[in-house]
Amino acid sequence: MKVKILIANWKMNKNLKDGLVLANAINKKITNTKSKKFIILPSIHSVNYIKQNIKKSILIGAQDCSPFLKGAYTGDVSAKMIKSIGCKFTLIGHSERRIYNNETNKLLLEKVCRANEAGLKIIFCVGETIEDFKKNNSLKVLKKQLTGIFGTNYNFNNLIIAYEPVWAIGTNKTPQIADIKKTHDFIKLFFKKNYKFSDIPVLYGGSVNSQNSKEIFSLECVNGGLVGGASLIAREFIKIYDTL
Repeated sequence: MKVKILIANWKMNKNLKDGLVLANAINKKITNTKSKKFIILPSIHSVNYIKQNIKKSILIGAQDCSPFLKGAYTGDVSAKMIKSIGCKFTLIGHSERRIYNNETNKLLLEKVCRANEAGLKIIFCVGETIEDFKKNNSLKVLKKQLTGIFGTNYNFNNLIIAYEPVWAIGTNKTPQIADIKKTHDFIKLFFKKNYKFSDIPVLYGGSVNSQNSKEIFSLECVNGGLVGGASLIAREFIKIYDTL
């Protein structure tokens, strides 16, 4: 049975002390097992602080990484630097970065390459806008976002795909269950057909909460969730984890 995964994306929230309090509150109530795991993605400045002061070990990752190996790139944090402070994962391709930072497939390819070289496991995000959804172009957009990003020699055991429809993030709106199934099945089939890799883990993200998570996670093609706002409240994140 494939492991179920729940990821907390804190985005640009929580300072050092608040982040540690939240991480400890979550970590006190739930535990990673062979069948279920949770990963926390805090702001990069607090990773070391949380890891050094957490009461028990925790899986932790970064929300991004530089497309460059090293050099004069002010403000960037390289994949190797991220790995060196204890991160095992990095998030790449989140729609907020695609939109606000104008990240293209070419740039994301470089980020994936640097993360792969550093030995980080990658959580790669895809998702369509409301305009594309209404025009029934969702699958076409997902195919474009996934094409040309992963080489044939890529270690797909180190890859997690997160499907987050842009129009569902932070809006309290989610696709119909049938639509979630269709997109997840499409992504899995894409990797099977193009890379001969069966059953890539695909998570759902976009206004996941404790009221809708059980139904979403009941789909066999959904391997867990990427949670934003609800991950900032310990009791809510714990409730969602319990529905995996």
